[in-house]
Amino acid sequence: MDIDLVRIVVEDSGFDFVVPVEFFGYRVVDEVEHVPTDAGRTLIRFGTIGRPGPLGVGVSVFVDEETGEVVSGMEPDDVAPVNTSPALFTDCVRRLADIFPFYAEGSDPEDWEAGAQKVEEAIREIDSAAYQEGAFWYEFRWDVTMGDFHAA
Repeated sequence: MDIDLVRIVVEDSGFDFVVPVEFFGYRVVDEVEHVPTDAGRTLIRFGTIGRPGPLGVGVSVFVDEETGEVVSGMEPDDVAPVNTSPALFTDCVRRLADIFPFYAEGSDPEDWEAGAQKVEEAIREIDSAAYQEGAFWYEFRWDVTMGDFHAA
């Protein structure tokens, strides 16, 4: 699976990073935006995951201006970890693209689990802090066990 990358420069905050254009349900946005939180933090929205919901917004992907971490969520005040930096987010996507398909079409649940284990190992190797219960990559790994991540 080929992964195209895009450079994002956020002039007023000094952030300059490279991220994938798309990967499964993730897509980079056409225009980044600053999103304030109730806690006084500012997030930079650079991507979305999934289809937009009834309000036109799906899960957003952000960089936290203060910490540099990549987080995601429906609301800026309720986000979950993705990666500890945009560079590690990109590294995770590239590694998973390299090992995709995670299993063959028509494979059985044992193959799905073996593929999911490969996903988990890759994420832990690249950014161990990114693999925690409730985080994006943790949930992605468990989605792989459902059998929907094969090449058609």
